Amino acid sequence: MKSGRALITLRLAEIGLHSGQDHLLVALDPNGAPQLVSQLAEATGVRASTTSKMLDRLELKGLVTRRSDGPDRRHTMVSLTPEGIALRVEVETLWENVEAYIMRGCADGEEDDIRHAASRLDALMTERLRRLR
Repeated sequence: MKSGRALITLRLAEIGLHSGQDHLLVALDPNGAPQLVSQLAEATGVRASTTSKMLDRLELKGLVTRRSDGPDRRHTMVSLTPEGIALRVEVETLWENVEAYIMRGCADGEEDDIRHAASRLDALMTERLRRLR
C-alpha cells in the first residue's frame, strides 16, 4: 500500500496536487453541489481542521469555493468550481491508470483477489482510525 501511495503521489505532483487532496476532491460532489466541511472530514477520515487547511490550498488554486450556510456561520459549505470538477475527473483517471499499472503482470483472477483483500484491509483500518479520533 505504501508503494502504491508513493506512485499516486508522484502522479499527483504532475497535475499540481499533494497527497490527500485527491481524496478531498473525489469526496466532493461531482456536479458541484455544496457539502459541509464536517461531511468532507468524515468522508475522508481526517479532522475538520485538517480538511479546512486542505481546502485553503484548493481554494487558492481556484478548485473549490466556500460559503457560510445561512445564519449559522459555523457551518461552511464547499463546492467544486468548474476547474475543480475537471480536475476531479483527472484524479479518478489517474487512480485507474495507477491501478492498471500495478495490476500488470497479475495472473488471471488474481486482480479480483487483490482488490477484495485491499478493500477489506481499507475498511478495517478506517474503522480502527475512527476509534482513535
